[in-house]
Amino acid sequence: MTDVDTGAQAPTEAQSSAFIADIPLKFGLVLEGVNFDEVDIETYKRWLIKGAQAELTSARMGKKATGITKLEGAAKEKALADFYAQCQENFTDAKAGKELTKAKGAKVSGAVATEALRLAKLMVKEHIKANGQKVGAYSAKEITEAAKKVLEGNKELIAKAEANLAARAGDVQSAKGMDLTALFGAKASSEEVKAKPKVPPKRKEKGEGQLSAKQASMVAPRKKPEHATAH
Repeated sequence: MTDVDTGAQAPTEAQSSAFIADIPLKFGLVLEGVNFDEVDIETYKRWLIKGAQAELTSARMGKKATGITKLEGAAKEKALADFYAQCQENFTDAKAGKELTKAKGAKVSGAVATEALRLAKLMVKEHIKANGQKVGAYSAKEITEAAKKVLEGNKELIAKAEANLAARAGDVQSAKGMDLTALFGAKASSEEVKAKPKVPPKRKEKGEGQLSAKQASMVAPRKKPEHATAH
């Protein structure tokens, strides 16, 4: 029995090592199976530069890139310096293999975000101490800004914050003597302590409860006495 030649050829070593990727386009479209080894070298370089520019100048910027063109003088110089410093930091982290941009996931609750920032602040303070410096030499604002940077580069703090909140809730439920009736007596079962559901304020219809300028200027007519005698 002889092998049948199907005409298919095994991929060469060069083909198997080629960089092939899908390129997301606008409007949810995707250009699939782009072989970058087939792209002209100058085009390839231009794409690399544009991609690096887009990511380095947008990741982790917050409001650093907002309104710079409208500034003047020292204010503009400072804004440009802050923007450039963030680009440099992004490049350093990118070289180290850190992910600058990440797909949006589930929204983090306020409680989790607050706890994560608290953990990041503790890390910053410990780092200051470890370097032989005084924590008090830095303002609360400086500590908070530094903590935000730490939080951006250490997303695992979000998971740790969630675990901390869950553990605290468990501790409250399992703590001895944590029974409202035992703590507050009959008052704990009364209606006065029950939280009222939040009801959005009733929206007034246009003109409801408002007097026109003409109505406001009118004086109410005086009432005639009931037993007034006609003359």
